[in-house]
Amino acid sequence: MREYNIVITGVGGQGVLTASNILGWAALRAGHKVRLGEVHGMSQRFGSVISYVRFGEDVYGAMVPEGKADVLMSFEPVEALRYINYLKKGGMVVVNTSPIPPVQVSMGKATYPSIEEIKKVVEEDFKAKWIGFNAEKLALEAGHVVTTNTVLIGALTQVPEFPLGEDHVREVIRISVPPKAVDMNMKAFDLGIKAAKEILGL
Repeated sequence: MREYNIVITGVGGQGVLTASNILGWAALRAGHKVRLGEVHGMSQRFGSVISYVRFGEDVYGAMVPEGKADVLMSFEPVEALRYINYLKKGGMVVVNTSPIPPVQVSMGKATYPSIEEIKKVVEEDFKAKWIGFNAEKLALEAGHVVTTNTVLIGALTQVPEFPLGEDHVREVIRISVPPKAVDMNMKAFDLGIKAAKEILGL
């Protein structure tokens, strides 16, 4: 494999950087050359966060060029729109549809777009495919909202032609989370897989 690029977005505290580390280690264990990059922004204040995961023989820099991401995985719907320019034509967006309205919306100075409006921009304006579902709800079903990132990673493994096998990712999750949280994260991972399969009709 020459190159595979993933852009992960969200807001501070959602587990964006943890997700990128898990995917990076999984790619490394699968035998790929890996590069990670991140921009924390105001992550401690629920500000925008973006992380890059790149692996393959032709990967040298840490940051994904605009228009080159195979997948955009977003923990928050509007953050998917904020960074949609990184996605290549015909790429895939995997998104948690549970919103975190920014301060401007809470103050009544801006309007938060509907999920339907966001999906329309992704599919029609950027010709991208969409896997969108409430990952936070499934995380709570698994045991805790903190597993939202694991739910989304599970969904990501079902993206057509995704180059990392489920087993590589599972192995890294098992050794990355506290022992008492392993079963909860495995359940979250499986729920994400199930949700993506239902959306994709697999």
